[in-house]
Amino acid sequence: MAKKKAKDPVSYDVDSLGKLEGLEAVRKRPGMYIGNVTNGDALHHCVFEVVDNSVDEHLAGFCQNINVVIHLDGSCSVEDDGRGIPVKVHKEFGKPGVEMVLTELHAGGKFGQGGYKVSGGLHGVGASCVNAVSEWLVAEIHRDGEIHKMGFARGDVTEPLHVVGPTKTTGTKITFLRDTEIFVTEHEYKYDQLAKRLRELAFLNPGISITFKDERDDRSETFKFDQGAAQYVSWLNRNKAVLTQEPIHFVGEIAPDDEKPEEMIAVDVALQYNDTYNEQIYPYANSIYNGDGGTHLSGFRTSLTRAVNTYAKANKLLKDKDPSISGEDVREGLTAVISVKLHNPSFNNQTKDKLLNQEVDGIVQRVMGDKLKIYFDQNPKVAKRIIDKCVSAARAREAARKARETVRKSVMSGGGLPGNLADCSEKNPELCEVFIVEGDSAGGSAKQGRDRRYQAILPLFGKPLNVEKARLDKMLNNKNIRLLITALGTGIGAEGDGAFDLTKARYHKVILMADADVDGSHIMTLYLTFFFRFMRPLVEAGYIYIAQPPLYKIKRKRREQYVDNDVQMNRILLELGSEDVILTRLRDSHDFTAAKVDRAVEAISQIEVLGRGVSRYGCPVYKYLDAHDEKTHELPKYIARIRTGNQEEFVFLNTDEDRTAFYTENEITEDMFAGMTIREKVIDDITYQQRISVHEIHEALALTKVLKELAKIGLDIHQFSPTEEARYTLTENKGQKNENVVEMHTILSLVEQIRLFGRKGLTIQRYKGLGEMNPKQLYETTMDPEKRRLLKVDISDAAKADATFSMLMGEDVPSRRAFIEDNALNTSYLDA
Repeated sequence: MAKKKAKDPVSYDVDSLGKLEGLEAVRKRPGMYIGNVTNGDALHHCVFEVVDNSVDEHLAGFCQNINVVIHLDGSCSVEDDGRGIPVKVHKEFGKPGVEMVLTELHAGGKFGQGGYKVSGGLHGVGASCVNAVSEWLVAEIHRDGEIHKMGFARGDVTEPLHVVGPTKTTGTKITFLRDTEIFVTEHEYKYDQLAKRLRELAFLNPGISITFKDERDDRSETFKFDQGAAQYVSWLNRNKAVLTQEPIHFVGEIAPDDEKPEEMIAVDVALQYNDTYNEQIYPYANSIYNGDGGTHLSGFRTSLTRAVNTYAKANKLLKDKDPSISGEDVREGLTAVISVKLHNPSFNNQTKDKLLNQEVDGIVQRVMGDKLKIYFDQNPKVAKRIIDKCVSAARAREAARKARETVRKSVMSGGGLPGNLADCSEKNPELCEVFIVEGDSAGGSAKQGRDRRYQAILPLFGKPLNVEKARLDKMLNNKNIRLLITALGTGIGAEGDGAFDLTKARYHKVILMADADVDGSHIMTLYLTFFFRFMRPLVEAGYIYIAQPPLYKIKRKRREQYVDNDVQMNRILLELGSEDVILTRLRDSHDFTAAKVDRAVEAISQIEVLGRGVSRYGCPVYKYLDAHDEKTHELPKYIARIRTGNQEEFVFLNTDEDRTAFYTENEITEDMFAGMTIREKVIDDITYQQRISVHEIHEALALTKVLKELAKIGLDIHQFSPTEEARYTLTENKGQKNENVVEMHTILSLVEQIRLFGRKGLTIQRYKGLGEMNPKQLYETTMDPEKRRLLKVDISDAAKADATFSMLMGEDVPSRRAFIEDNALNTSYLDA
């Protein structure tokens, strides 16, 4: 939160809000409002909607800092130091402003007369939709000298707006937990996907600071950039050799209507060429990335192509034998960011994939055309280098067209499909899949084990060409690449005969299989580089997969099982350890059923995860659990950590009011809230240094649910602290010769003890090569659709993917060396 700004926040008050309709349809058809709820897009979009509202405050001139936190219980907090959502009751609608914003569609400052002039959240449904699809949501607003709080569950008010204490700051904090009734298949946040968007916002809004923390693995980053689009382009090109030391950077403002000069359209464009053959252009409108482009992108492309051709002809830089320079040639090796900010943006949908405002095309051309001409005139050497690169690209394009035509004619003249392709009998591409395997051994097992009806096998020999260092014309001379293009049937390249056409794909699943060793990993990376650089629509369409053969086969007695990863191994250990065990409560010799033991293991496993949210503040988990309410099982919302000298104590605060009272009692001012209070304390005439910090436990609600589950099972939950006398026993193989009885002094040790039981008698076999499996094993573990595990290749962060491929597969040796040195200690297994 921030101290009150000098600007008068009255322009964003309750009367500046407008209201259009309610939330009735959101939970029934969430995809219409927040995107696809099955693939994770909508889940992350919820975070972005709340963050966008904070960015709107920044664009209005108020917010400087945004904090985003993913908590251990799966909830997310977004906090800003803007003006705070209005809290007074709206005269017309009879509701507090915050309730309108969070429970009504199209209720927000962007529809009023004094709210936001420029806003990314055009439709105004973001915050209310997030509320509708959340199991619970809590809003905390610092405004008008008071801290206001309001609670919701699935869009309905559960905790009316009330004041919990005084404040000298302003801002809004929204904390919400996604509803698994809505997000059934994908309900875990991806760090990289969130970080990508937050980084973009910081680049596109110079001066704002965005801190992102993921408490699940203690990762955090702060994004703050002062040079906007130009700094963004430099970051995108950080692993590439560039033609100019600094990006070419243009800014301008033009009003589309002379009668409305206040509705200026701001254009911020930065571009820089590098020595690769790939195009990277990122268009944004009001800081929202438009994946399908739109009028700002078309204006940029038109202006750039025209400026390059005009300058080249005017300065006689093109020879008669040179091919004409096309837009594709101009954009080869180009990295650019186009950012426009406008008053009334028009998008094709709520996810804002495409900008539709027609006037933007001409305005971008006007800004670009004039300024680029001036830049070329003032920097003739740079202009010549750019045009030489474009001419080189045009020549390579012509050579690639001829090479592609040769490949196409080879197929049409009877060359047909590759001879080593073992094709399937099914002709419907949607039902077909092809496995790309390396060498004879794996190829032979795959051919024998496959289902010939719909599974094809394409063995390729040796390592494929590193296409990061090759243009299309050179690449088409590589045998493996030609075989792959022919087998897939899509063609390749952007234009002309034999150009890439996704609709011609012969398989809708292209599955890469490689050994689990260094060579296999290298081959996999080379093929991924090829698909990312030259067949990216296949990746974007979700056609590319990586087979995930099991790492181990474990055996215990007569039971054999394949294990994919450590998470599955942990689950199997718990399953094995739970076999033939009896949990007994000693105070009444009560034996729990096997089903109840399984429920207890699941519940305590959750405590192991959620409890990290408590232990990171130094408080033992059992001590916090012991502080629960005996009747409701509810746990404290806050922990006060007090360290006086070498003595440490914890005070548990159940409510917001308890926290406020604690602050008052200990004379802690609001300036101290965010960090630690350090002061002197005199006890028995001795002066000690005392440190006090208060922490919100976001996992309290989730842990309360776990306690209620343990109570339903019948376990004693009045005390979790270890006792001198044993309280439970866990008996393995009761009544048998190898009976084993273990005493437990707290129920919290149940899971770890069962893991120890599960490890007994295990033999583990590790698979390194696909050729080590016989055809039956390979089909069962890697090819059977009912049992196999495939990793779909997607591009959640295209900029990061581009930088990674450039760094790993390009010419930048120092960056690659630094990457290897930085990550060497993080490598859990490397088969050399």
